[in-house]
Amino acid sequence: MLGQMAVQVPKQLGAGRIVGAGRDQARLATLPGIGADATVALTDYAEATAAAQAETAAEVDLVVDRLWGRPAGDAIMALLRARADRSSALSWIQIGSMAGPTIELPSVALRSATFRLRGNGQGAVSTRAYLAELPSLIEEIDGGGIAVTARTMPLADVGTAWTGPEIPGVRTVLMP
Repeated sequence: MLGQMAVQVPKQLGAGRIVGAGRDQARLATLPGIGADATVALTDYAEATAAAQAETAAEVDLVVDRLWGRPAGDAIMALLRARADRSSALSWIQIGSMAGPTIELPSVALRSATFRLRGNGQGAVSTRAYLAELPSLIEEIDGGGIAVTARTMPLADVGTAWTGPEIPGVRTVLMP
């Protein structure tokens, strides 16, 4: 679901080119339908994945990363090395650590290119800023500008919702 939002929100904000990346081929296949211009499959073969990222996404301005760990370090270096103009800024927004809590990043990444690294989460963005953006996000979702697949469940079934199987790409909404 986060990947779908990471494609749709930038498109709504006027992004010129959006590249989605992930391991799940079925989910990747849905991204062009919601605004992705290209996709990159993340595989167990680091060199092949880095080459695909460099070929497809070298000129992006912004990466939203929920993996971190080795895949992030590899991708950062692949993108920076492949950029036609290394002074063109690459901003990396770190939002999760599904692949590990740390990365190994050569210092040359910071010296040889305009590379900006920041986090996004509680503490990195103020509650006031989050709350300021929510009404427009809800309006886009409600108006169909951003597709969200949701299933509703009564609040009384919170235990079932919490412990039941997760459905990929679907958000559960508890209703009072």
